[in-house]
Amino acid sequence: MKVLVTGGTGLVGSHVCRALVEAGHSVRLLVRSVDKARNFYSGLGGVLPELVQGDITDQSSVQNALQGCEAVVHAAAGTPMQIGSVEQLFAVNVGGVKNVVGAALGLGIERIVCISSITAIFNTDGSKVTADAEPTPSSMPYGQSKVEAEHYLRELQAQGKPIAVVYPGGIAGPDDPGFSDTCKAIKHRIEHGYRIFGDGGTQLVDVRDLAALVQSFMETGASGRFLLPGVYLKWTEQADMIEQVSGCTLQRIQAKGWQLRLTGRVMDIVRKFKPLDSPISAETMRYATQWPRIANTNELENRGISLRNPEETLRDTLAWMVSAGHLDAALCPKLAP
Repeated sequence: MKVLVTGGTGLVGSHVCRALVEAGHSVRLLVRSVDKARNFYSGLGGVLPELVQGDITDQSSVQNALQGCEAVVHAAAGTPMQIGSVEQLFAVNVGGVKNVVGAALGLGIERIVCISSITAIFNTDGSKVTADAEPTPSSMPYGQSKVEAEHYLRELQAQGKPIAVVYPGGIAGPDDPGFSDTCKAIKHRIEHGYRIFGDGGTQLVDVRDLAALVQSFMETGASGRFLLPGVYLKWTEQADMIEQVSGCTLQRIQAKGWQLRLTGRVMDIVRKFKPLDSPISAETMRYATQWPRIANTNELENRGISLRNPEETLRDTLAWMVSAGHLDAALCPKLAP
């Protein structure tokens, strides 16, 4: 089967690409930089996917990339940390979805998987975060961009279009060509201190498990909405685990949730005037301080997929960060070469 994957030089798209190639499928990537993609995949060894230059915000390049494909995985997305303007964020997260999915349906493609985010249906009450939950309007740009894309996809699903939407939680894993926000956050905590607040926590899903679910959807076909928040860890548990697998000593800073949310708003204001190398924003702090426990889709069990222990995920992620030079090996003595 020939599959177009968008976001192939990002964490999710690259792992989906590798899972599909290893399963014997032909994969084409729509990328903005062919050289960047070629360098990354050549470094991994194995089969090099077909590379087509273009941008999901450009309809003509999307149409061109989809020619001859039987399925599509739309994993490309932007975050406030990656994209400077709100207009561009919406162009990528809303316009990009409409371009890719609309063109795929126009060509009669019947296997479409879109990677969304739980932020589109976020609620501080975990029992209300279900596949049937209504999109939650957000005052923050990233969350609202996901909400608007969600409305578009649900209108198509209501018409019976063959679209599967997956909602992951915090995604982590090794071999991250774009050095995603989760990796940036872990690096920031190791280098600048780990802020602990109350009994709060987060959910972490290994990108390899997410890729396995997407591969299964590609091979068997799936339509509907599927939650994959991952394994819940209290912030103290995650801090303990990072120290255990890496040998680092974290500076633990006690903080209140409201203080971190306020800090995020201040950082957003400063970011308007100068770039900041920090994962802290009003939006990230909202999710970090108010995340509830959310159940994973039953499709994991139905398809024989088991979520990795987060200890393995963190160990592999940190080991890759050290080997790739993103983290000083002296900070993680257990993972030093």
